[in-house]
Amino acid sequence: MAGFVGDDQVRLIKSRIDLVQLMGEYTPLRKSGANFTGCCAFHQERTPSMYVYTDQQTYHCYGCGAHGDAISLLREKERVDFADALELLAKRAGVVLTFQNQGKGQYARGERDEFLAAVEFATRYYEHTLWEMPDGAAARDYLASRGMSQEVCRRFRLGWSPGSGMLVDEARRKGVSIEALLKTDLAVERHGHHADRFWERVMFPICDRFGNPIAFSGRLLPQAERKAKEEGRGVGKYINNTDTPLYHKGHAVFNLHRARLASRDKNRLIVMEGPTDVMAADDAGFSECVAVLGTALTADHARQLGNLVGNQGRLIILLDGDRAGQANSIKAVRTCLAVGVPVRVAVLPDELDPAELLGEHADREQGRARLEAVLAAGRPDIDHLLRALAPRPYELDSRARLAVTDQVLEAVRAMPDAELRSLHLRDVADYFGIERTRLERRLASAEVKVPVPAPAAGAGGPPQPAELEPLSPAQDLALHVLMRCPHLRTVASDHLALEPSHFPAPWSELASHLLLVAGADIHSLATLELMQTHAQLHQAAYRWASSDLTDRIPAVSDPQGDLSDAVFELRRTRLKELLHRLGREITESEKDGDIAALGRLHGERLSITRALQDLSGHSGFSAGS
Repeated sequence: MAGFVGDDQVRLIKSRIDLVQLMGEYTPLRKSGANFTGCCAFHQERTPSMYVYTDQQTYHCYGCGAHGDAISLLREKERVDFADALELLAKRAGVVLTFQNQGKGQYARGERDEFLAAVEFATRYYEHTLWEMPDGAAARDYLASRGMSQEVCRRFRLGWSPGSGMLVDEARRKGVSIEALLKTDLAVERHGHHADRFWERVMFPICDRFGNPIAFSGRLLPQAERKAKEEGRGVGKYINNTDTPLYHKGHAVFNLHRARLASRDKNRLIVMEGPTDVMAADDAGFSECVAVLGTALTADHARQLGNLVGNQGRLIILLDGDRAGQANSIKAVRTCLAVGVPVRVAVLPDELDPAELLGEHADREQGRARLEAVLAAGRPDIDHLLRALAPRPYELDSRARLAVTDQVLEAVRAMPDAELRSLHLRDVADYFGIERTRLERRLASAEVKVPVPAPAAGAGGPPQPAELEPLSPAQDLALHVLMRCPHLRTVASDHLALEPSHFPAPWSELASHLLLVAGADIHSLATLELMQTHAQLHQAAYRWASSDLTDRIPAVSDPQGDLSDAVFELRRTRLKELLHRLGREITESEKDGDIAALGRLHGERLSITRALQDLSGHSGFSAGS
């Protein structure tokens, strides 16, 4: 039976906790008379409205009304119940709790300690296996090949999970609760037996704000990953714990317990893609780096990271320069705008990750200087969103420009700060060359709608969607292959450079979804708004999903080869269209005598001409071949 904590111990713990110091771990504070003030830790604001009263050891926000003491602060920010918050504070205060029987005015003890002990046991076991056991040799070689020193690996407490029930067996020998392993997703029950959750993976512990391991991210070794692909088994490079009483993936942040302290000294917090990126950066002296794991950046992530840096600091998202990194950066910016967290986005060059960028130079100082240069070149959120969605807005026709504008407006509309929203609207208007009043009207509407032609005079019923632009044979084949062969989607985007812009709207939205979501099928696609809006698009997607590639005329016997031919044709067509448009712009600039524009346009035409020459050796796509 669980024990209980008396009121006297609760008072003792509260008396030994410095609320200013505790609150300062969630939001920067400054002295204000006898008390302290800062931006609220519970809602986003630019003007501080929260006060910490030192004599009462309580806080109050005059903006959102949040009020409480150290226990309520920890309950809200760490998502724990009363008893668990009390135990965390007791450890912090150096108080050994005495648990009593239930009585009036006393509080139930939680299970958090037992769960933390189970995850700590697993962390130590994985560490021992990696560094002391023969089973960890392949993992040690892999880590060394990635340039990760044993020092940094031990600092982050990396380990190796051998699987085969060895963790469960060791837990039984050491008297660790199997039930706690099950509850923390470190063990699973299969056919009446308990087995290890993680098999043959490098283990990266995920810690809470206090440095306690609460979950893991497990990385498959490259050779095992290749073998799985050859055998046609779908396995993830990384797998993470599912949500547990300790761990919520939409809230947890890798390395936050270290980075939150370093971020105050450096006045910035850097969000990276994965744990190895964070470790490489930490090893190079960038200790203010974190990563979100197993999910995109959530609103909860954005709020807590924004609170940590405060108004004076900078939150920087540093992502790989590949297609997936770019897509993630757009999602992250939209999320941050929606919760009012200012963010900058820095993009790594040449599709490098941080570890590769830092390791390119034998001189560590040179690698650090290059990463600093990348961070310094980061763009503000709205600027990055505009350039990512429309890098060359002058190339877009009116319909395409308005469609992209609507995407930006959707992100701006969710912003809670009306004044900042108005400033961003001015930036959008300037970037696309659209009158600000037109954008304000669209922004003020309940939702942005795609314009449709008015019904003919006297026609009854609601207006019908416009006819979609028909697909070319190469476009049709490419979408058919992407629908039927999900394993080729990464090949299409990363190796063949297929882009949504190779298709007319709204086909481009379908192409974007297929390229970005590896597991998308006809069932998930059917729930998308664009599918419900355009019957033609839905019918085509269903036709592709239900018909074999061999049923096409001509039949497709080599999906990857035919996809390659189709993509090269689409890229050629796109480049020729750009050349034609540049020709018109050059003619106009010559008439205007705009020397600067002519120099830029001629440079772009030369680049496109060279790109076309690079494609000239490819056999191309033929509808009848």
